[in-house]
Amino acid sequence: MKPNDQSLRRLLEGAAKAPPEAIGTAPWGLETRVLAHWRAARAEDDSAFLFAFLCRATLSASLVLVLSAAWSLTRPSASLAGDEAAFLDHEIQTSLSP
Repeated sequence: MKPNDQSLRRLLEGAAKAPPEAIGTAPWGLETRVLAHWRAARAEDDSAFLFAFLCRATLSASLVLVLSAAWSLTRPSASLAGDEAAFLDHEIQTSLSP
């Protein structure tokens, strides 16, 4: 064994035999500072989430608007359906009048 290995082994054995250090209590006020920081970070996260949600909703609504406009422009004979509706409306009105 090399001398460095023996030194390392002795140090590790000594560290293993050492008693664990006692964990003291946190300083006064640490809990309130941590909770205040956590709440502030959470409030920022909520506003960022809301902003991202509104951006996605606006983008989705815009996409639906563009797709429906493109679909309505590519429909053939859209005026024919309007004429049929006007004719049916006229027939209903004339049948209801005395």
